[in-house]
Amino acid sequence: MSEHWRCFVALDLPADCHAQLLAIQTELRHLQLPIRWSKPENLHLTLQFLGNVPVDQLPNLQKSLRVALTTQTAPILSCNMWGYFPAASQPRVVWAGFEQWPAQLLQLQQAIVACSSQIGIVAEDRPWHPHITLGYVNDRLTKQQLEAIASQLQASQWPARSAAYSTCQLIRSVPQPQGSRYQAIETWSIDHA
Repeated sequence: MSEHWRCFVALDLPADCHAQLLAIQTELRHLQLPIRWSKPENLHLTLQFLGNVPVDQLPNLQKSLRVALTTQTAPILSCNMWGYFPAASQPRVVWAGFEQWPAQLLQLQQAIVACSSQIGIVAEDRPWHPHITLGYVNDRLTKQQLEAIASQLQASQWPARSAAYSTCQLIRSVPQPQGSRYQAIETWSIDHA
C-alpha cells in the first residue's frame, strides 16, 4: 500500500501583508478568546486543498504544476477585509480576505485544479473562496466576544497596498498535537506584469 501525504497548493503572502496580518493577530490575542491562532509560518492563501495524495503521484503533480505555472501571471491582491466561516453567528474560522478577485487569481486556481485532476484528485463541490485563515474557534463565542472581535477587526490597520502574490508552493501538512506543521515540497515563482 502506497504512503499518502496530506497536501495543498498555496500562495505565499507578500512580506508587508504577512507582517500586517501578524500585527492584527497580536491585537486579537489580547482579547483572550477561545481561538487557536494560525502560526506565523502557516499564513498563506490556499489555491487547492488536495487531501491525502499518494507519495508516488507527487512527482507527476509537481511536473504538471511546474509546466502550468509558467503560463500564469501572479495576481495583484489587496488584503482588505475579514470574515467568518461558516457564519458570523457561529464562527469556526476567522479569516482575512479580498474584496476583489482578479482574473489572474481565478485562472491560477483553475490551473491548479486542472493539474491535480490529472492524478485523480477531485475538486471540492463547494465554491472556492480565497482567504487567509487567521485562527480557528475552539469553543462557541458569546455575543460579547463576537462583538469584541468584530470591533477589533474593524479598528485594525489592514494592508493598504496591493501586492503581487508571486510565490506558489506545494505543501505537505504534517499533523502535530499543537497544530499542523507545513513543509514545502516545491516552490515556484510566478511572473507578474
